[in-house]
Amino acid sequence: MEIFNGTQHQINIYSVEQCDQSNPRKLMVKDGEMPATIIAAGTNLNCTKENLPAPEGNFGFAVKGAVVFVSHDPLPEGYDYYIVSNLYRSAVKELGGDTSKLATVDGVVYDDPTNPRPCGCLGLAIG
Repeated sequence: MEIFNGTQHQINIYSVEQCDQSNPRKLMVKDGEMPATIIAAGTNLNCTKENLPAPEGNFGFAVKGAVVFVSHDPLPEGYDYYIVSNLYRSAVKELGGDTSKLATVDGVVYDDPTNPRPCGCLGLAIG
C-alpha cells in the first residue's frame, strides 16, 4: 500500500497500550516507548481560502467574514491514500471533491504532561 504524506510533519503512530490511559482526554506515551509506525515527513498539500464580507458593526477589534475555500492542490498520482491536514480535507469536502482516499491523524498522543504539544497519534481517520 502506497501512502503519500501531504504534511510537512513526521507521523508517529503509537498503540493505545503504549500510552498512560489514566486521562483518556490526554493520552501520554509511557516512558521509553517508541512509535509502532513512523511515516516520514512529506510534501505539504495546501488550499486557498478567502473570507466572506465582514458583518457590520463596531466591534473594537478586527472582524472578518467566515472562511470559504477557493481551491486546493491536486493530489499526486499513484498513491492509495493521502495523509492531509484537517484544513486541506475540509477544503476538498467544501469544494465537492472526493475525500475517500484522504487520511487525517486521529487520537492525539503527548509525551510531556507539562508541554501540551502532540508527539504522535493512535492512527489515521480515512474518508
